[in-house]
Amino acid sequence: MGTTAIYIPALIRDLRQRLGLTQKQFAHEVGVTFSTINQWENGRRRPQPFLLKRLLEMEAASGKRSDSRLTKEEAQSYKRRWETVNTAEREELASTPIAHKFRQVVAFLASAGKLGLIKALATEEDLVRERWARLRKVYHA
Repeated sequence: MGTTAIYIPALIRDLRQRLGLTQKQFAHEVGVTFSTINQWENGRRRPQPFLLKRLLEMEAASGKRSDSRLTKEEAQSYKRRWETVNTAEREELASTPIAHKFRQVVAFLASAGKLGLIKALATEEDLVRERWARLRKVYHA
């Protein structure tokens, strides 16, 4: 089973434009900040996996239409679904004991190598270290 690479900035920008929304409006619909949408579109950050899954669902739904635009009703339906899922996730997080949350993180980190995330995390860590070094040079020179 092959995987298809997804260029996330283009996905977000195209989806937002198909909805006919500004970054600020799209951020409100998705439940994130304007800054987050801006960073997603500029490739500086990536959506969390659960958000990416929802965005891909919207993309797939809009791709089925001949005009490639989601109707207002479709967009509102997704928004209601997101709100329901977000509420359920918040309730689950609030009711989960801290020890269980740590066990989940440990299990995730243990499987990160198998999922190919170690390389991605290392690359991001390198970028953070590089930015930190540049900031130190500017402000401590």
